[in-house]
Amino acid sequence: MEGTKPKRKSSEEGTSKVKKVKISPEKSGEIDKMGGGSNNMVATPEMAAYCFDTLLAHFFKKADKPSPNFTNDSFPLFVTWLLGEDQQLRGCIGTFSSLSLHKGIKEYAITSAMHDGRFDPISKSEVSKLSVNVSLLVGFEDGANYLDWTVGKHGIKIEFPMGRSSLTATFLPEVAAERNWSRETTIDRLLRKAGVQGEISQELKDSIKLIRYRSEKVSMTFQEYLVHNEGAAKLLNGHCNGTD
Repeated sequence: MEGTKPKRKSSEEGTSKVKKVKISPEKSGEIDKMGGGSNNMVATPEMAAYCFDTLLAHFFKKADKPSPNFTNDSFPLFVTWLLGEDQQLRGCIGTFSSLSLHKGIKEYAITSAMHDGRFDPISKSEVSKLSVNVSLLVGFEDGANYLDWTVGKHGIKIEFPMGRSSLTATFLPEVAAERNWSRETTIDRLLRKAGVQGEISQELKDSIKLIRYRSEKVSMTFQEYLVHNEGAAKLLNGHCNGTD
């Protein structure tokens, strides 16, 4: 799940629960810029709504909607699906390769929902309880060492030698902050995620090549999605009836 498939990365821990910023009822999507920077946001609520559009089209074999209205510029991106009020992780996969957003969001909405090897595929019966995050990755920089990054500001991608090959893994910017991890703890967790099972030595940490980045994240619950697509509830009630 971490680096075992080309260009696809999973960013969250499979057994942990992810917090989500509360969204006031009058809003239909929450935008969060991790790491500050320019106010010229690219991420929009329509990107999160498009993930739900894509997932429903997958389940109900509906024809794709016309191309979405948001920009089709290219970005690295991740799509994260969360379940229920406690925001349990159900899938999170993305790519560090720049993809056009229309194609990339559509692809990874399905990939993260149905093909994250840590979880069973999302079922129809779960759709009404889902939330989705779309994270666009920006501001990539090489770190001087494995601690050259800031909790709550940067996501990190690490790569390090292991035997005759190398291992890699990533955490999105919100992961360490939401769990109150220090930089050292985050690196230890990320090394385990990458596949390290033995001792985590200082020598191993010093061998890490670290890339830090920021993200623009937009979040949406299914109830907020209904504001964008009033027919979705009828579709679920008419075809799903609480079963797969």
